[in-house]
Amino acid sequence: MTEFNSFNKEESQQRIRLREEKLRVLQEEKDARIQLMRRQQQALDEQQKAVDLEFMMKDHTIYQEPMLQLILDRKREIVARWR
Repeated sequence: MTEFNSFNKEESQQRIRLREEKLRVLQEEKDARIQLMRRQQQALDEQQKAVDLEFMMKDHTIYQEPMLQLILDRKREIVARWR
């Protein structure tokens, strides 16, 4: 009976260790996904910033109202976003 109890105790401890290891691996995977998502978001932000900068640098003097007002509104939005 003692041997049986000892075996059950070892098996239980092994299950606990495996469960802890699985949780650790899942947490590492979650952290890696979060880090990847942050890097992807940074890349998208940089890409949008480049597009916005190109728009800001473009010569819009050829436009007249009401298009000019739309362009000026867009420029204000860009400035507010990246301020």
